[in-house]
Amino acid sequence: MKTVIFILILCFAANLAFGQTSNNPAYKIRASKGGVTVTFQGKQHRLNVGEHIDAAKITSTEVYFADQKDGFRYLVIEVTGDSRDGNYDRQCGAGIESNLIWLKLDSAWKILDLKSIRYQSCWSGIDLNGPFKITKNALTMEFSNARDNVETRLSYNADEPEKGFQIAETATKDPS
Repeated sequence: MKTVIFILILCFAANLAFGQTSNNPAYKIRASKGGVTVTFQGKQHRLNVGEHIDAAKITSTEVYFADQKDGFRYLVIEVTGDSRDGNYDRQCGAGIESNLIWLKLDSAWKILDLKSIRYQSCWSGIDLNGPFKITKNALTMEFSNARDNVETRLSYNADEPEKGFQIAETATKDPS
């Protein structure tokens, strides 16, 4: 009995780590080699965004927004993962890298435009300043880059998906 419970817990944890979540239940997303695969209306669409993902090993993905306007499809996805691919007890061994990615796709799901923002990074000293603020049609977040002494505020308006991310950066005082 203990073995059965342990296996169920292990399967549940694996589903959380590699599972697919979406604010729009019509869209499902999962990590795939070199990118992500989005399933919409039962059809899988591979998006080769690997070079825009900073994680060495993807552990979670999520679709925050999926909109269509003027014949184009717009997605805002989050990709998070380990800073290093493997178990290390040195710098960033347990670190996290996270990207928020805005995609403009044509009707065949070809990427026409893409913007990737790294908002959390062990390697680059970037930390999220509190949780995202997400409503039905908007997202805002703030994060700090300690290395470059920059505070960034990112916003996205799903009513105007063609505008992509709106970004405002301000310099912070150098602590030295």
